[in-house]
Parts: sequence; structure tokens; C-alpha cells
Amino acid sequence: MTQKPFKLVQNQEKQLPCNIEAEQAVIGSILVSNEIYDEISPILDSQKFFDPIHIKIYETIEKLISKGLLANPITLKNYFENNDGLKQLGGQEYLIKITKFSTSPKQAVDYAKIVQEMHLRRELIKISQSVLDQITTNADESSTGSEIIQNTEKSLFDLAERGHFNKS
Repeated sequence: MTQKPFKLVQNQEKQLPCNIEAEQAVIGSILVSNEIYDEISPILDSQKFFDPIHIKIYETIEKLISKGLLANPITLKNYFENNDGLKQLGGQEYLIKITKFSTSPKQAVDYAKIVQEMHLRRELIKISQSVLDQITTNADESSTGSEIIQNTEKSLFDLAERGHFNKS
């Protein structure tokens, strides 16, 4: 009996895990009440957001708040007047719209945890993809299975400790 070659099932149709509404609720809550940022900042940083425009908005919020300035749709307007991504979403009206998603501090923290969870899942997918790449592109078997396992364990440990995957 001949052994069939290892075959991977590929499905590029699957969307990466995200919750855009939770991202909007977190940002909207901060824009309405900057005090919520102190409760959310230990959970989230800008790179945990999925939507690229949300990453930029949160980075700007972080910069303003760290300087002791107010972060709201009016103060953010100057930073995004010429941003094509935000223009496609409706410009400053989008910033005002997401403030309608604002919630209580407790709910904002819960939504931040959802954004964090989706980030962790995306990072796990990256680690899985990295393992698949190592296995399928090393036809000459330059890496042993044990080495691949050790690298994967290190990546998972980094993810657990720092909340992100560093491809090294």
C-alpha cells in the first residue's frame, strides 16, 4: 500500500477573528469619557485592534491622553482631516458616530477584553501558519520536529507573556 503525500486543506476565505463593534464601543467610550482610558490601557494597546483606522484612532488617543490633553471627536478632527481611511468611513462623522457606542466603564472594560481575545486568536493563527510554513517549506528537513516544537513553544510562551507573537 502506497502512502499518499501530506496534503493541506487551504481556505483563504476565512476571515480573521475580530469584533469591530467591540472596537467601536471601546474607542467611543474613551472619546466620551477619557477617564475610561486608565482602565482600558492595561488591557489594550493600539496593535490589538483589527481595523487599521481603529489602530490609528487609538494611537492618536494614546498620544493625546499621555500629554494630558483631551481626546474627543473635536480634538481628533485635526489629526484625521486628510486621512483617506477615515474619509471612506465618513470622516469626522464617523468619530461622532462611534461615540454612540459608548458604554459604562464596566462594559468598556468587557469590550476591551473582547478586543484582546480576538487579538490573541489572530496571533494564534499567525503561530499556526508559521508552523505550517516551517513544515511544508522545509522539504529538505533542515528543521527537526523537535526544533519546530521548541520554536512553537517559545512563540506560545511569548504570546502568553507579552500578548503578541514575535516571529523570530
